[in-house]
Amino acid sequence: MRFAGDRPGNPEIAPISLGSAGSAGNYSAAAGAVDIGNSFTSMREKAPKFDVLSAEAMKNQAAENIAAQEAEAAVAGAGLQAFGQSKGYQMQAQATVEAAEVQAEASKQNAMVGAIGGVVGKALPLMFSDERTKDSIQPIETALEKLRQLKPVTFYYKSEYGDPFRRHHGFVAQQMKSVIPDAVYKDDNTGLYCIDTSDLIGLLVRGNQELQERVSRLEARQMLEAV
Repeated sequence: MRFAGDRPGNPEIAPISLGSAGSAGNYSAAAGAVDIGNSFTSMREKAPKFDVLSAEAMKNQAAENIAAQEAEAAVAGAGLQAFGQSKGYQMQAQATVEAAEVQAEASKQNAMVGAIGGVVGKALPLMFSDERTKDSIQPIETALEKLRQLKPVTFYYKSEYGDPFRRHHGFVAQQMKSVIPDAVYKDDNTGLYCIDTSDLIGLLVRGNQELQERVSRLEARQMLEAV
């Protein structure tokens, strides 16, 4: 056993350098710690950035959803546009048909109004009863014979000329034309025959007068025979 108090020059005894040993141990540990830290830093820098990847994936997914919605909206819009055009064409065609019907009805009404206007036009001169408007005035001698030849009828107008459900009493122009031609004329607009009923008034009045004259003669004869 050696003691600290033994002679220092003894070559068999070598002092222990704690400083050197301690320094060597600390440097080695520090170097090891530095290498491991650098390694982890390098690995962390080279490792995938999952937060960035996740954000990018969410961004891409959102973009895909937006693109899909836009495509779906475009398809729906195109469908609505096509439907709208089809509906528009259908409405336009319906409007054209209705316009044609209205035009046809208006044409028919105009023709009827024209016919009525023709009748009125023909009758207007007859409304003037002043003697100064008339020439060749002659009394009607007989009317009963002509009135007997007339054939009064009942009839219904065809739907394009009047109320088809109302019964009328009157004459047929063609038949009257063969008896009293002056009372019948053809309308220039429609080509249809019309009757100037004012011409019948004089005949009816004269026919009634003739009957009254006959009745008076019969009564006078009866009175004479009774005496």
